[in-house]
Formats: sequence, structure tokens, C-alpha cells
Amino acid sequence: MGKTIIEVNDLSKSYVGIPVLKLLNMKIDTGEVVAIIGASGSGKSTLVRCIAGLEKINSGEILLNGKRVNGTTSTNGKIGMVFQNFNLFPHYKVGQNVSMPLKTILKYNKSDADEKSKLLLDKVHMLDKYEQYPNNLSGGQQQRVAIARALAMEPEIMIFDEPTSSLDPGISHEVFETISDLAKEGQTMLIVTHQINAVRRFATRILFLNNEKIEADGTPDYIFNQSSNENLRHFLKQVYFEDI
Repeated sequence: MGKTIIEVNDLSKSYVGIPVLKLLNMKIDTGEVVAIIGASGSGKSTLVRCIAGLEKINSGEILLNGKRVNGTTSTNGKIGMVFQNFNLFPHYKVGQNVSMPLKTILKYNKSDADEKSKLLLDKVHMLDKYEQYPNNLSGGQQQRVAIARALAMEPEIMIFDEPTSSLDPGISHEVFETISDLAKEGQTMLIVTHQINAVRRFATRILFLNNEKIEADGTPDYIFNQSSNENLRHFLKQVYFEDI
């Protein structure tokens, strides 16, 4: 792997005095695809929202390319975020949803912005919906448009926060295929998900979050077959029982 993009040191975060993350440490290098798993309420979404600058931290530090950002929005587009809900602008067509940030933030002219939006929509297999409005698309299609929009900012790392939680399993497959394609291209990614079988196919690392910290960290093979962490083993049994 390459250089370290994200470094989290002794991060602590609480809400109304209730700790969610406590002295948590992690690193992500270029080219890594890191999945975060754990029970509901374990702080997975809080962690990635802190990294993305959407939540202020209580203590510790977050470094982006070696510079402290510490739960602020000063990431200069280096972090792309895809949420549970697609957050598309319903009154803009698909192509406009992708080209808009190019024009308003990156100051592309209209012609260049439109051309790049078409390339990005083609990448996520949504070019044929260029002139459609989001409400005419399925949930999976909307999420793929959201991915294209996040890619438009040319982020160094993409963060996915439960990107398929509101989708049916069949439609979820479409979204994970798109994410898998990005992994093959070397896109650095951090993915929060409950759909462990989907990400274990292409994740380079899996982190297990429990008791306000990372209790297990390793390759998919290590997490599923070698780790002796009892909390992880219990969690995986619960997940697979629920899937059955």
C-alpha cells in the first residue's frame, strides 16, 4: 500500500456525556478498502462522520495527509462521502446532480462539467439516466448517482456510511458491484456496513468496532477465520443467524 491518508489518534467522542468512541486509533493508506463492522450503536457512523468533518470530536486528533482536521470540514474535497439516504436534488436531473458541484465548487465551465459528469455516470453504469429526474430512479440507481457525484470532487478517499441500508438485497447488489469496481481501480475507501458478505469479497481490511474502540483489525481471512476475539465471534454468529 501507499502513503497514509487518514490517521486517527486517541479519538474520543461522546453525546450528552455518554461515550461513543474512546481513545480510538486507526490508519488508512492509499489503495486500502477498509470495512467497519459492529453492532448497531457501536459508533461506526459516528467514527466516519468525525473523519469526514461532519461531527466535532471531544479529544484526540484526526490527520488528513499529515495535517490535523479534527472533526472540521477543512478537508478541501479530499474526502468524498456517500450517505444512507441518497441526498440527491430532486429538482435537478441526474446529469445536473453530478455536474453542479463541478461548476459551483471546482469552477468547471458548463461544457467541461457536462462532459465529466457523463464520464462519471458511465463509470457507475448510469449514463442512460442522464436526463432523468432522481424520483424516476430506483433506490440503487439513485445511490449510484450519489457515488458519481461524490467522485466528481476527485476525492483521495471515499467514505460510505451504510450505503445500502435502505435498499432491498437485490438492489444492494448493484451498489456493491459499483463499489467493487472502484476497489479494482485502486480507489481508497472506508465502508460502514452490516452486509458483511458483500464487502468481504473486495475489502483489504476489516475493523470490528465494539466497546467504544476497535477490538479487531485484519484481513477478511483473519477476521472470519483466525481472530480469537470472543466479542467478534459472538457478533459474527449473530449476523449469520439473522441472515439465515
